[in-house]
Amino acid sequence: MATLTKAIENCKNPWKGKCKNTDIEVYIYYRNKRLPICRKCWGIIAEKDLEW
Repeated sequence: MATLTKAIENCKNPWKGKCKNTDIEVYIYYRNKRLPICRKCWGIIAEKDLEW
């Protein structure tokens, strides 16, 4: 029987370099890369007037 394992992803918020949160809320494309963003960082990003 094969065992499936799910890789744990850390937040890759490009505006906050060292976030290690694994509670991924969304994925964004930034500089041609797909980045996982955690719930906390997404709340902060969503409130800002950022363009990427």
